[in-house]
Amino acid sequence: MSGIKDQDRIEALRKRLYERGKPAQQHATHALTDTKEEVQTQWSAPPEPVQQEVVPEPVVEPEIISEVPLTRPTELDMTPKKKKKGYRLKLLLAGIIFFVLAVGGSSAFLMFGNNSISGENIAISVTGPFTIGGGETLPLQVGVTNSNVVAIESATLIVEYPLGTHSAVDAQKELFSERLALDTVAAGETINVPLRAVVFGEENDDQTVNVSIEYRVQGSNALFFKEADPLRYKISSSPITVKTASLKKVSSGQETDIEITITSNSQTTLSEVLVKAEYPTGFDFTSSEPSPVSAQNVWLIKDLEPEEQQTITITGIVVGKETDEYALNFTVGVPSERDPQSLASVFATAQTEFEIEQPFLDIDLEIAGVSNSTVVVEPEQQVAGSVEITNTLEDTLYDITVEVQLGGNALSDLDVGPPNGFYDSSKNKIIWDVSSSPDLKELHPGETTRLAFGVVPSGDASRTPQIDFDVNVTARRVSENNVSENLIGTAASVLKVASSPNLRTIVGYNNGVFTDVGPLPPKAEESTNYTVSLMIENGSNAISDTVVTAVLPSYVTWKDQTSGAGTVNYNPTDRSITWTVGSVEGNAAAFAAFQIALTPSKSQVGTAPVLVKEQRLKANDLFTGTVVRDVMSAVTSEMSLETGYERDNGRVVQ
Repeated sequence: MSGIKDQDRIEALRKRLYERGKPAQQHATHALTDTKEEVQTQWSAPPEPVQQEVVPEPVVEPEIISEVPLTRPTELDMTPKKKKKGYRLKLLLAGIIFFVLAVGGSSAFLMFGNNSISGENIAISVTGPFTIGGGETLPLQVGVTNSNVVAIESATLIVEYPLGTHSAVDAQKELFSERLALDTVAAGETINVPLRAVVFGEENDDQTVNVSIEYRVQGSNALFFKEADPLRYKISSSPITVKTASLKKVSSGQETDIEITITSNSQTTLSEVLVKAEYPTGFDFTSSEPSPVSAQNVWLIKDLEPEEQQTITITGIVVGKETDEYALNFTVGVPSERDPQSLASVFATAQTEFEIEQPFLDIDLEIAGVSNSTVVVEPEQQVAGSVEITNTLEDTLYDITVEVQLGGNALSDLDVGPPNGFYDSSKNKIIWDVSSSPDLKELHPGETTRLAFGVVPSGDASRTPQIDFDVNVTARRVSENNVSENLIGTAASVLKVASSPNLRTIVGYNNGVFTDVGPLPPKAEESTNYTVSLMIENGSNAISDTVVTAVLPSYVTWKDQTSGAGTVNYNPTDRSITWTVGSVEGNAAAFAAFQIALTPSKSQVGTAPVLVKEQRLKANDLFTGTVVRDVMSAVTSEMSLETGYERDNGRVVQ
């Protein structure tokens, strides 16, 4: 009966498993056994598949078998793993989302909660005039309102001024950026901060003041920033006006004056006003009144009272081609605190223009036969000079005045002799005008006139003597529009006095330099030693590369004994002596000595033989740039009576 029941169970199970109409899968069935099977205890490579009988699994309850698909064991194994991974990913995403929401929520609570601080709740404004005169005090009012429900801390007001703004308290202090500590601004509090500053600029300049605030909040190290709308204003008038005056047409090489007049337009005293000039390439600065404080183009006016005027006169030479146009630009303003020679703010600018025209006069200044240059003459030499003027224009020149300004340390008032004209000794100036030279009344186109004078350089100048000649010619012409126009012409020359070194040679015997032996007077066919001393007495200018040369006769022997400055060398081939001195200062002297021996022959009995032939000095004058020379005649064995020797002490005896 048990077998029938088992069969019925199997049939019922089969019916439930395959009730969907799928074909049943055939399985081999085996009877259960208690036989124990041996199982390997170590893993090894699987053996080659062989056909063998499938050993059934232990008994499984039918209900469990009915829940497991038998056709796809692989999917059955993987499904639990996928579910496990998806679960972990969802947990990770949930954690990230929670963190972001927490941070965002806390920030929102800080900024927008009931006790939060918002930059939108802080108002900052700046008010002031829309126009103001340059150099005047600008009043500003800055308002800061904290509409938050909590205070802001470490508040700092930052004010940025335009360039050139100065403190209203300290006129010398330039304001760039000002930081004012407000500390804590309570909730709902409004703080008003008054400010004052002196502003500068050119008329109609637009300028801007920027204001902002920096602050912190309690419990945070972050620095917050809020900026106000900038205050814009216009400079209604300049505190200074600038005007220039100069010739409109200038000849190339002509010295001309440019005047710049600065006038105060301010109601208060202006201090430290800087004036700066920009010269064109063809302008050569000569001088100015007053003198520049820096380089050749910067002037400083310490104080300028209301309506006060200051004039700067600049003198220079313009060099260029005919019809060239040049412009000089001037800028007046406030010096920078960081660089006192540069402008921080500009009050006003001005420009003067001129055109190069054909020289109206051809001026030839001739000194000692040399035109418009440097000439070198000997001390106390009579020098002739002349000024020759030719009208190069197509217009007649009228009322010509010629002035020769003399200067230099070699000028002697008593030795200036103009044949006509007048010498003003108080101003060291020779003047020719219509009263002394009628030819200067009119000078027609192409016409020439000549004016002569003479000078003698003084010998009293101790160093670098020279005389300077500066010629200024003024004339008047009638321009095309019948307006009288003044014209100026210049020329210059320099007369330099060369140094005059003197060479002296003295023959001595036992004069303390060397020990000399031999008979005096000298005897024929016997040797007598002599000491020859050389001396250079220099003139007013320093000299260099100084050399003295001489030659010994055949009967004189070089004893190879020398002393003194420089070096003395002897060349036995040509029997020449060379004294290399080098440099000698002005009005200084140099000395040297050497020893020789005279062995006269009987044919020289009764004569004083020559010991050293003609001596020649050559040097470079460092002041004049010329070569200076001196010559000393041959010296004999006859020594000077002034040294205590008797007459005929050098004549050879038997």
